[in-house]
Amino acid sequence: MDEQRNKRGFTLVEVLVSFTLVFILITGTAQLTIHSLLVKRRADGNLRTAELASSKLEYLKSLPYENDELKEGFQMESVRGAGLLETFWREWRIKDVSSSMKRVEIEIFSENHPQKKLRIVLFISRDLGF
Repeated sequence: MDEQRNKRGFTLVEVLVSFTLVFILITGTAQLTIHSLLVKRRADGNLRTAELASSKLEYLKSLPYENDELKEGFQMESVRGAGLLETFWREWRIKDVSSSMKRVEIEIFSENHPQKKLRIVLFISRDLGF
């Protein structure tokens, strides 16, 4: 009789326990996947913001010290290029610190998240050439 009982298969309790374990594992994996996608999206936005700031700084740094674009003042532009899903705003302020030095401050933020800003400051020297 014990031999017949072992051949009948799984009980309902065993099946429910195994389904519960599989469900918990799948749910945990799905939550980790969703979280990692959100972190990646945030990191991509931060990287794009840093790239936009860096490209503007490199452009301003390449200009001659007396160039009109390096005159003291405030400027702003929107940036939206190929592959960008959102619009970024790029602001820069140029201030003459002395007769041979300028302070360039660039601030970049997404139109969707204006509270998250990246600010970079660069000093350009006439004497040093950069």
